[in-house]
Amino acid sequence: MDTSALEQISLTSPGLTLDPYTYFSELRSHAPLLWSERHKGWLVTRYADVQQGYRDLRLSSNRLRPVLERLKDSEQDTVGNALRILQMWMVFQDEPDHRRLRGIVHKAFTPQAVAAMEDKVVAVTRQQLTDLDNRLDEGPVDLLKDFANGIPQYVICNMLGLAEEYQDDFAYWTEELSSVVGGIEDPDRNQRAYRAMEYLETRVAEVIDGTPAGQSNLIAELVRAEQDNNRLSREEVIATAILMLFGGRGTTASMIANGMRVLLAHPEQYEELRADPSLIPNAVEEILRWEGHTKMMPRISTVSFDWHGNTIREGDRLFLCNLSANRDENMFEMPDRFDIHRKNAGRHIGFGTGIHGCLGQALARLQLRNVLREAVQILPPLKLVKPEGDWSRALLRRSQDSLVVERA
Repeated sequence: MDTSALEQISLTSPGLTLDPYTYFSELRSHAPLLWSERHKGWLVTRYADVQQGYRDLRLSSNRLRPVLERLKDSEQDTVGNALRILQMWMVFQDEPDHRRLRGIVHKAFTPQAVAAMEDKVVAVTRQQLTDLDNRLDEGPVDLLKDFANGIPQYVICNMLGLAEEYQDDFAYWTEELSSVVGGIEDPDRNQRAYRAMEYLETRVAEVIDGTPAGQSNLIAELVRAEQDNNRLSREEVIATAILMLFGGRGTTASMIANGMRVLLAHPEQYEELRADPSLIPNAVEEILRWEGHTKMMPRISTVSFDWHGNTIREGDRLFLCNLSANRDENMFEMPDRFDIHRKNAGRHIGFGTGIHGCLGQALARLQLRNVLREAVQILPPLKLVKPEGDWSRALLRRSQDSLVVERA
């Protein structure tokens, strides 16, 4: 098959923003490792290859270094500074720095630590749902803005120990980073990232300076790591706190919104969950498989090597396409069908895999389970105002700009 047409297609075009799955299916069948001339990188689309790519130590997570090297001198003190802080995020680090950074914060995300938060998650979820139900009396509401955002924002700010009066500001400015981190088509994205990081760096430093190491929260844990034989530099403390804010709020909010949209688009399965809540854990896995938040994750090749008859050159960019892997016919039977009873739904790669598997996935699952459990009991029957969805034109993430619903 002539793949030249496939090489030129933009994954952020309106058509592929609405439906990337048909294109990914074509790639899996005819060009599972395709050089995208439009995105200047290799698209890796089959489940086995994506899984291998996540575990291949020849592929570096630090995708920001080439961007920094291309900046003009006049940009070094603005967007360059923002990117240098982002580069300290553990998700952009290779070993051994990745292991060092992850080891410091992992205690906050162990199964035991996450389970201890369930009562708080249930309480905030019920309050948010009750408020949402009341607003529905007045007309359509945006489930993303008026519900999904609030739960993870409360949870991660509580973990970090951030005062309530600062939480909305932190939420706004971390979301502004999405223009760069999520690959959103926006000509002003570098300046938005710079302005956001300028605010976050200053405010997070103030919070850190006012947090005694003896407190019991995640920022205090980072402060202890800085003071204990300098396991973290001050810059790494700030960067890691911003990462926790970014990943803990926006990513989980998108997962919640995607999950609610999927279930409202499949009302018969929504009713099954209402009748039998024991199905909810598997339904969460199927949501993460069928409409996950992560569209793809970039990697940079550190060496040249051959793969599936193609030469991957040192410095080449590869996109590990989670969204495609999770619809791979070789792993999931009838993959385009949403099925809360799917036996191997948990085999999805929605959270990545290998050493860079999402640190907060247990916490995200906890929130998703409780949202579904409470929503099917509290909310009235709802319908989507825009059934096709209102999707962000982002290269790396599958997220919505809004999710407007009304009473059915």
